[in-house]
Amino acid sequence: MAFSYRQCLKLFIWYNNRVMLKRFLILICFLLIASTQVSAADFASTEVYRIRVLNQAGGLVQVSVDGGKSYAAVGRVKIAANARIIGFTASSYIPTGTVAATAVHGLRIKTGQFREGTTGREQMPLMFSLTPLEFSSIPKGYGGHIPRSSGVLSDIYSGHSIFRNLSPYVGSQVFLERKQDLIPLPEDYTPSVGDTFVIVVKRPDKMPSEIEFENRSGGNVTVRYPDGSNDVIAQVDRAVQGVGRYDGTSFTGVGSVNTNHGGVLTLSTAPVCAPGTHEGGPIETRGGFMVQPYYHVADQGEGAVQVMVIGPKDKTKPAMEGTPPMFNGFINLCRYGADSKLSYRTQVRIDDGNWETVPQIVGRVDNAFTPAYLQGYFKRLGKSRTVTRGVTSIKLLFPEYDTAEAAKELKRESDEYTARTIKSGAKAKSGTICIASLKARSEVVSFYVDGRIAYSTSSPYRFAWDSTKYTNGYHTIDVIDDDNSLVETIHLLIKN
Repeated sequence: MAFSYRQCLKLFIWYNNRVMLKRFLILICFLLIASTQVSAADFASTEVYRIRVLNQAGGLVQVSVDGGKSYAAVGRVKIAANARIIGFTASSYIPTGTVAATAVHGLRIKTGQFREGTTGREQMPLMFSLTPLEFSSIPKGYGGHIPRSSGVLSDIYSGHSIFRNLSPYVGSQVFLERKQDLIPLPEDYTPSVGDTFVIVVKRPDKMPSEIEFENRSGGNVTVRYPDGSNDVIAQVDRAVQGVGRYDGTSFTGVGSVNTNHGGVLTLSTAPVCAPGTHEGGPIETRGGFMVQPYYHVADQGEGAVQVMVIGPKDKTKPAMEGTPPMFNGFINLCRYGADSKLSYRTQVRIDDGNWETVPQIVGRVDNAFTPAYLQGYFKRLGKSRTVTRGVTSIKLLFPEYDTAEAAKELKRESDEYTARTIKSGAKAKSGTICIASLKARSEVVSFYVDGRIAYSTSSPYRFAWDSTKYTNGYHTIDVIDDDNSLVETIHLLIKN
C-alpha cells in the first residue's frame, strides 16, 4: 500500500505527538514522585563526624568527631580529581551537593545534572568520587560507576575508615572549605586540584531498629523502631532468589551493607578478604544480593534474580526512590566485628523458622535462597537439614550509635594508618616543631593547622608548633598571606 507525501507527514506528526505525549506523562509521573519524596534532611539529626579531603596528590584524608575542632588523618590522596562526569541513574533521586552513594568500594558525590526537568535515566546526573586503593584499576567483571578523572584516589583500603565505620550516609551535605569557613558545594561544581572539601555526616535522631522484608510477591516491607512501633512502607513486587558477584563485596563481610544509594541497598554474603585483594581474580571472592525500588527497576529494566524489587505501599503515590529510611539518610557501612550491636547486619528466616545469620555464599548462584540449594548448602556444612520453602524473610538490623566508640574507631584507624606509613619509610616528628615559610612575602602570614588558624606572624615567618596538643598522624599546615592567598601547604607526620 502506497502513501502520499501528505499522508506520510500526517502519520509522522501523529506518531511524534504520541511519543511526546508518552514522554510528557512519564515526566509528570516522576515530578509527582519528586513532590511526594521525603528527604533525610526533613528528620531531626545530629552531626556525628565530618570527613575532610585535600584534593591534591599527597593531600590528607581526615576525620573529625568534634565538629571540626580537631582532625585525625586516615589516609592520603594518591591522584586528585579534576573533572566531573555523568554518573549512575539513581543519583538523580538525590539532591545536588550531597553524597549520592556510600559504598565499600567508593563514595559518590553529586554535583549537578546535565538535563533539567527530568529524573532517572534522562537526567544524566554529574558527580565525582572518593575511591579506595584496591579500585585504582578496574577489576575484571566490575559493573559499577567508573570515576576516571573524576575520582579522588586514596591510599585507604576498601572496607576501612571512610569506606566503613566512618562512612557518610546518602544525602550527607558536602562543602568547600575556604579558610575556616564551609560553603555549600556550588551548583555544577567541578573538582579543582588544591580544593578542600568537607562531608558533614549527620545521623537521624530517630533510627529504626530493623527493616523486615517478607521474601514473596505481595509480602510486606516493615520498619520497626526501638519504642515498639512499626510501619509497613512497601510491598515486595519480586522476591530475591539468588546471589551475585557485586562490586566490593570482597571487603564487606557476611550480612553487612556493601552499598546504599537512591536506588539500591546491596547486602553481602561473602567473607572479608585481606587488604589489597584484587576482585575478579582466578578465585572468586564476591557475593551478595540487592533490594531496589520498583520504579528505578522499571527505568533500568533490571530483571536479575539477585534483586528483590519493592513497591510503594500506595501504588498511586510512588515515592520510594531516594527516600528514607531505605534509600536516603539512614544507612551507611558500619560493621564492628567485635560488637554486633554497633553494626548493620542481615538475618534470614528459612521456612519461617527462627532468625539466623545470612548464609555465606560466594560467586553467582541463581538459586541461592531456594530449597534445593540451601539443603545442599547445609549438608556441605555437616548440618543435615530439610528445607521446603527456602528464605522466607530477610531482616536488616540497625546499629546503635556510641559517640565514645566512634572516637575510639577514629583513633584506631588513624594509629593503624600512621604505623603503616612509618613502616613504609615515612619519618615522624614529635614535640615542638619549628615551621618556617621561605615562600611568604607579605607583611603578615598566618599558619593554619588542619584548616583552623593557629598562629600569625611577620617576617621571618616562623611558627613553633606544639604537636603534643594534636593527634598522632599526618597534619596539614597551610601558610596564608595577608590577602588570603595560599602561600604553601606542608604535611607533617607526628608521633608523640
